[in-house]
Amino acid sequence: MPETIYRPEVRCEVSEGLTGSDITVCIRDISGKEQYIHVLPSMANWEDDVPYLPVGIINVDRRPGRALVELPIEADSGVNRMWMAFDRFRIDSGVPAGRDPRRDHPDRPPA
Repeated sequence: MPETIYRPEVRCEVSEGLTGSDITVCIRDISGKEQYIHVLPSMANWEDDVPYLPVGIINVDRRPGRALVELPIEADSGVNRMWMAFDRFRIDSGVPAGRDPRRDHPDRPPA
């Protein structure tokens, strides 16, 4: 059975930021609770039109398939660490992450 390699990036949702120079990123933890952080657009990595946020890995709990991650900055709620299911992580496909595809295509509506 081939080994799955997970990148230290979690799937997120991107929306308009508080200013014209940032974005708001929503990350859901293992129980579905949403946390919001504000970062520069360059913080989000994109693969196949899916945004991912880089995180720090603190602990891995293999039996339930989860990892404790540290967010790049504190969330609006004050949270800076959260449990994430393995299926929320970007799987290493050998293809480097790209820029926000909405910025590359002028026909697409803004986030």
